[in-house]
Amino acid sequence: MFFRTLTLTSALLCVLSGCGGSDSSSKLPEPTTPTGVTPSTPEVDFTNAQEPALKLGVVKTNISTSQGQGRSFYVDLPEDAETLVVSLFGGIDNKDLGDPDLYVKYNQEASPGADGVFDCVSYKGNNNNEACIIDKPKAGKYHIFIDAYDGGDTADASMFATTELFSANIMCEEPVRIRAQAMSMSELENTCNVIKQTKRVFDEVLHSGITPQFQQAVENDLNEITNIHILSSLSNHASWAKHLENTNNTSGIYFETSPTDWWHSSDIWTFDAIEWSNGRSVIRSLAHEYVHALDGRYNKEGGYNSKLNWWTEGLAEYLSTFYNQYYTRISTANSGDSYTLADIFAGNADAYSWGQLGVAFLIETHPELVYQMLVYMRDGQWDDFEILLNNIATDNQIEFTTWLSTTLVDQYKDSVEVLTLGDYQHINGRGGWLFSVDVPASLPSITFATNGGSGNVDLWVKKGSAVHPAIDTEFTCLSVTKNTNEEKCVITTPESGKYFIAISSDFIGSDIIDLYFSACAGDDCNVTTPEQMPLVTAVEPYLPHWPEKGTIGTCSLAQTYYNSQKPAIDLSITNPTDKLVNIYWLNRNTGERSGESYATLAQGESYTADDWDIGHRIMLTDGAGSCLGIALLNDENNAFEVTEKMVENAQNEAPPVVIPEATAELGSCDLAVPYTRTSNSAPNLQVANTMTTSVKLYWINNNTGEPVLTNAYATLGEGEIYTETFWAEGDRMMVTDESDSCIGVLDLNGTSNVFVL
Repeated sequence: MFFRTLTLTSALLCVLSGCGGSDSSSKLPEPTTPTGVTPSTPEVDFTNAQEPALKLGVVKTNISTSQGQGRSFYVDLPEDAETLVVSLFGGIDNKDLGDPDLYVKYNQEASPGADGVFDCVSYKGNNNNEACIIDKPKAGKYHIFIDAYDGGDTADASMFATTELFSANIMCEEPVRIRAQAMSMSELENTCNVIKQTKRVFDEVLHSGITPQFQQAVENDLNEITNIHILSSLSNHASWAKHLENTNNTSGIYFETSPTDWWHSSDIWTFDAIEWSNGRSVIRSLAHEYVHALDGRYNKEGGYNSKLNWWTEGLAEYLSTFYNQYYTRISTANSGDSYTLADIFAGNADAYSWGQLGVAFLIETHPELVYQMLVYMRDGQWDDFEILLNNIATDNQIEFTTWLSTTLVDQYKDSVEVLTLGDYQHINGRGGWLFSVDVPASLPSITFATNGGSGNVDLWVKKGSAVHPAIDTEFTCLSVTKNTNEEKCVITTPESGKYFIAISSDFIGSDIIDLYFSACAGDDCNVTTPEQMPLVTAVEPYLPHWPEKGTIGTCSLAQTYYNSQKPAIDLSITNPTDKLVNIYWLNRNTGERSGESYATLAQGESYTADDWDIGHRIMLTDGAGSCLGIALLNDENNAFEVTEKMVENAQNEAPPVVIPEATAELGSCDLAVPYTRTSNSAPNLQVANTMTTSVKLYWINNNTGEPVLTNAYATLGEGEIYTETFWAEGDRMMVTDESDSCIGVLDLNGTSNVFVL
């Protein structure tokens, strides 16, 4: 099924502003805080899996198809709604989902394929959750067809339909549909304005003199509309994007699906980053991700091309964050890393920071080269494109080096904003800002200060010339404090003249929201600034297929998940049964059981703790290590109790350990030297100890070649086996005795890593 390729762009960090447009048919309330989507006690239909009717908000389980015939269902909408979401996903028995596709049609039977009858199709790769979203659904019957693709079967699926997830929906002036979990009409219109502004900047920068076919889509690109999904918080985004799109993204992401095929789609998933901005509303990565959609539609043939990551991410950063904002360009160019154009084009430099420098250099100094690049990119002439890039890197490196050291500084100096003593400047955005203040003679003192807002900024002052901490070493004054925006520089008996002030966030990806910078005469002076924007609190999500809060769910919850870093209150797990129950942390990055058990509960025993977070998942196993169920920690009820049904087939003892056959050999301690790690996983890692003495496993630092003895990944007694999935090909682990003396080194390979000691 090679032709069913789902092509994804990577997730990007970037700052977002607001924007606008309208949909006259939408009359939405003004919510005061983000809200959850589903009730705390979701309904589950366990008994009528084969009945064709779905009930809104109720999970239907144990759905299967047989002999490749597919299955038909329907759901009745009692009234018009903003959106209808139909979700098909893995079932409670945790079986393979197979490879189904999903079709939805209003008031008519849905049918599959390119010539099928449907209003929405979800046509993803193997074993992905499928989801269809209908905009502005009318009251009536919606027919759902599950296609068992290619004659295969879909076993043990679950499905639900809801109109509550995206309660706000608008079509912008640009061909963008916004589906929002909790936004008012004014907020939707502001978001549309950001989209409109982003397209305007895209057209201004890649104008008709640069682009071979200005404002003309790439030939055969069918993604005319981009759907933007905005969740009410990061935790909601992480949970719902994982469920509906099978992605672990937590920063905002763009999906471009088969742009020239009948199942094409263009989708952005992002969120209100209130958890990162201390309750100040800011939509994350909106403009950045929309540039990806524009880039895919107007600049590049086909789907995502990993070799073009420097252009993809660099252009999105350049147009959405740093276009006409020059502070961060100097920070990147003087960060201590020096990369050539060849490094950037080859992917050896960071695609976001150095990628946007490469893009900026080409667009601003050599538009004729960008024109030729776009000719090849639009036509998919990738061999010619690579030759062109090589020539650009060779012919323009000297100029690029000069541009980095001189032009960027000149641009930064020219970007200065003038502030008058006694006044303030409202700051929102990312990166850094340069201001100047004219100070008259004979003042006893002057004060420069910042206050309010999210993030953490620092402040530098220099008299007479523009200041930047990446290139300056002497300052008239500086205020650099951790974890606060209350920065202040007081200069007594100042000389008259122009003072320059640089203000910068301490982390490039941080959104600075609702910050005020002020300047006034005197050391106790202050400038009255507007009231801070109202703060909102994130409401933790709880999806319809999750178990009732305080009850233990099935092993199908063994998935990757998001950790809210908010404490889970009153956690307890009680075992009233006569079977032993082990408690394990479920690794949030792998969805697998990790580390040693936290406790083993006999009958009548309980486990309590206060260091777990909302969102954490705890796997319960029997004595043989088999999963019995998963407790999902939540914001209301974390008092869990093992049931007799869970342990009816449980074993109190583990079966005898079977020592695997070795596929790799223990190396000598001479391998404890610096080495190169890769981004590829080290497959089938197992370390079995057959010796009568215990051994320890330590990671060897790839830069120093020294074992990190502060963290033993395992201590293995005789007959014990260590296995994990997060190690990379090239990693090295030292095997030591109990006194940490080296026995040998494991050098992980890309084929098979079964070591028998």
